[in-house]
Amino acid sequence: MAKKRLCISKKIVVVFLFLALSSFLYVYCFRRELLLWIIVSLKPEKPAVSFSQLQKSHFSNIGGIEKANWIRIFILWNDIEREKGKYDFSFLDLLVKHFQKDNRVLLITIMPYAKWDQDRCHDEKYIAEFPTPRGKAKIKVGKPCDMNAYISFLKVLVERYDGDGKDDMPGLRYPIKYWEIMNEPSMQGISGFGLKFFYGTPEEYLEILKVSYQTIKQADPDAVVLMGGMAGMHKEAVEFWDKIMDEAKNYFDVANIHSINTSEEREDLYLIKFKEFLKSHGVDKPIWITEAQYGELFKPPKDLTSVEKLMVRSTVFAFANGTEKIFHIGNWYEFWKSKSMQKVYKTLVDKLDYFDSVEIIRQECERTQEGIRVVIGQYKFTIGNHAVYVLWGKAPLPQELKGKLLKVTNIYGETKIVNYTEVKLSDSPIYVEVTEG
Repeated sequence: MAKKRLCISKKIVVVFLFLALSSFLYVYCFRRELLLWIIVSLKPEKPAVSFSQLQKSHFSNIGGIEKANWIRIFILWNDIEREKGKYDFSFLDLLVKHFQKDNRVLLITIMPYAKWDQDRCHDEKYIAEFPTPRGKAKIKVGKPCDMNAYISFLKVLVERYDGDGKDDMPGLRYPIKYWEIMNEPSMQGISGFGLKFFYGTPEEYLEILKVSYQTIKQADPDAVVLMGGMAGMHKEAVEFWDKIMDEAKNYFDVANIHSINTSEEREDLYLIKFKEFLKSHGVDKPIWITEAQYGELFKPPKDLTSVEKLMVRSTVFAFANGTEKIFHIGNWYEFWKSKSMQKVYKTLVDKLDYFDSVEIIRQECERTQEGIRVVIGQYKFTIGNHAVYVLWGKAPLPQELKGKLLKVTNIYGETKIVNYTEVKLSDSPIYVEVTEG
């Protein structure tokens, strides 16, 4: 009898260990999906805001701050269609619900690569690695071998999230209207830290852009399509886009530039050179900066204060000179763990997001090899009926502030009330608001 009980006990232990191991493997293999499902399930939903209002935000969200409603995410074709004709939107649906509960507006960067498709016509030299919401992807990155299959995928993708009531994602809170066709297609593993987001000719990218634009617009005429972010104004990027821009301009709604490792020699975030490049090709479209990054990616600079001031100056300059949206890369939040830099960003957003217009009062710049250094900047942002001045550089205050009692806020959000005569400008921007008369 004792032996029988011992045998039963051993069986129970074996079953328990088996179940525990199975659970562990399941969690290990699907930990991102499981964790995201738990987060989404427990996350409270913020009161809904009209989508038209949310779209007016000018900033990307970093660290869950209020306002700053934009979120940019990569979507890999392979993550949705692992087998031809079999679509699995479960992970993307969770991701969309996660962000939409916080009233975020999504910009989807489409990476048109599926393993089963790429293996049909591309060899090993096409292999690349890059991050996606599901983890690091290792996949070939050539032009889709079966463009018809890509078109079919794109139609289903756009239809699921366009918010027209037909075949929509269950529980879709806001439509997804913004689509970027790939990321930095000129980055092909040769320069730029060996990053590779595409392996092919400019003409092959043009074909992808054209097909994507036409397919998206057919599925959702109200959709907004962005060109793949131009990797700065480096020689390789300019040469890549020079070859196709005269035709490519017909297949995007928003021009798109990136500025990585931004320094004081490039306070304009490449904006001026980019505008000149677009003008040379007869392009007159809205401009977004979907990647703006300062200093080293993983560790803070030796002079953090200079970078904090730079971020404010460059952002203000870009908005004042025609940029509609800026997506900052929050390396200070994720990697540097800099509370002061996050405070600077929060103050910037609190003061300027949802601005309706911006006026250049005074702007003096120096041209550098990389771009523009802003020596004196005086700008008036209007949000509704309220005006916020952003000022820096050794110069008198704008005449319209003379004799006023002013609320002055530094880049860290520290505020004081002073008379006009007490304000002295420096290279550190200040936010100025009139408090009376």
